[in-house]
Amino acid sequence: MRGAIAAALELRFEGSTLPAGVKAVGAVRSGAGRDGYNARVHPAVALAGGGLSGLSSALLLARAGFDVTVYERKPVAGGRFAGGWQILENGSSPADVLEELAAAGFPRGVPVHPLHRAVLLDGFGRRFEVASQRPFAYFVRRGAGEHTLDSWLLGLLEQAGGRVVRGVEPPTDVQVVATGPRQADGVAREVVFTSRLADTALVLFDPAVTPTGYAYLFSLGGHGTFGVAQVRRTASLRAAQKLAWRRFRDVLGEFPLEVVHEGGQYMNFSIPTALQDGAGRWWVGEAAGVQDYLFGLGNRLAMRSAALAVGGLLGQWDGAAFENGLQRPMATSVGLRCLFEALGRRGLAALCRAAAGGDFRDFLLRLQRPRLATTLLATVARWVWRERRGCRHGALCQWCRRREG
Repeated sequence: MRGAIAAALELRFEGSTLPAGVKAVGAVRSGAGRDGYNARVHPAVALAGGGLSGLSSALLLARAGFDVTVYERKPVAGGRFAGGWQILENGSSPADVLEELAAAGFPRGVPVHPLHRAVLLDGFGRRFEVASQRPFAYFVRRGAGEHTLDSWLLGLLEQAGGRVVRGVEPPTDVQVVATGPRQADGVAREVVFTSRLADTALVLFDPAVTPTGYAYLFSLGGHGTFGVAQVRRTASLRAAQKLAWRRFRDVLGEFPLEVVHEGGQYMNFSIPTALQDGAGRWWVGEAAGVQDYLFGLGNRLAMRSAALAVGGLLGQWDGAAFENGLQRPMATSVGLRCLFEALGRRGLAALCRAAAGGDFRDFLLRLQRPRLATTLLATVARWVWRERRGCRHGALCQWCRRREG
C-alpha cells in the first residue's frame, strides 16, 4: 500500500501535491534487500540531537522498524524552546504541509492550529488584514512542554520503541546529526506569556523598528508569543523589542499578562551541498544549515530534511528531491531576502497592501515560486554576500552570508 501511495505522489511542482522530486519516504525500503532492509544499513541507528529534525528523523526510522536511540545533551528533548507559538508555513508549495508530512511517513494528527487570517502592520501606522480560504500557515507550539510539536514527536517515538537518552553528550559514531544551529545568522528576542487576549496574529514590517527583520505577536487560547527577529544590526534588538511592543499595544490596547519565559534564540542558514558528509553521517535541520532565509520559517524544511536523510540512510538517496525540495527553495529565499532588505518602509508598505488584495496563500505561493527574476537576484546576492573568510557551518556548506563586523 505504501508503494502505491508513493507512486501516486510522483507529481510535478506546479500540481497540487509535493514539490518536484519530493517523494514519500514510506516506499524507500521497497525491494531494498532481504526483509525490506538495505543490506548496507545496520538496524540500530544513533542520532545526536532531540529537537525537531532529530525527533522527526528518529520517528521515521522507528516506524520503519529500526532500533533507534536519540542522544540529547540537555535534560529534556525539545528544550531549545519554551512553549511559544511558531509557524509551520503552508505557502511555499502547492501541497498542504500536513499532506506532505503524511506522505513522508509521519502519522496524522500533528498538533497544529490552522491560520486563515492575520493583520499586517506597516511603518505608517496602517493595518492590512490578510485572509485565505486554505490555511496559509499553521500555529505550532515548540518546546518540551505539553501540547507541543516536539512532545508529540517524542511520544510517538517512544510508542514506536525508540529511546531518548538525556543529559549526556552524544557518542562520536552517530549516523544522524541534528544538533541545531552552528552559528548565529539571525537572532530573535521573544516573550512567551499567558493572558486573556483574544486570538490574534499580528506582524509588523517597519525597518525603522526592526531593520532587516520584523516583529510578531501571536495569541491563541490564552497562550501568547511576542518577538522581534533580525538577520543584521542585531545589536538593536532590545530597542526594537520596546518599540514593537508599543506598536502592538496601540493596536490591541492594554491587556494583563503573565510572562512564562523571556529570552533569545538564533538561527543559522547555509545552503548545503548534500546532507551526508564524507564520513557517512547524515545531517538534518539547522545542523545542516537548512532554514528559510526570508522570514526564518524553517520548521517545514527541517522535517523535509529529516525525511530526505532517512531515505538516504535506507539506501535510497534522492538527489532530485534534495535539489527541488531543499536547495532550490533555500536559494529562492536568498533572492527574496535581498529584495526584502532593499524595499525600505514604503516598499514594505506596498508589499503589505498587495498581500491584502486577494487570497493570502495564493499571494505567498506566487511570491515564493522559483522564477528567473528571483534566481538572478539570488545569484547576485549570493556573490555579493558570500562568506569568503571561511565559515563555521561545517563541511556541507556551499554558501553562506558573511557575518557582521
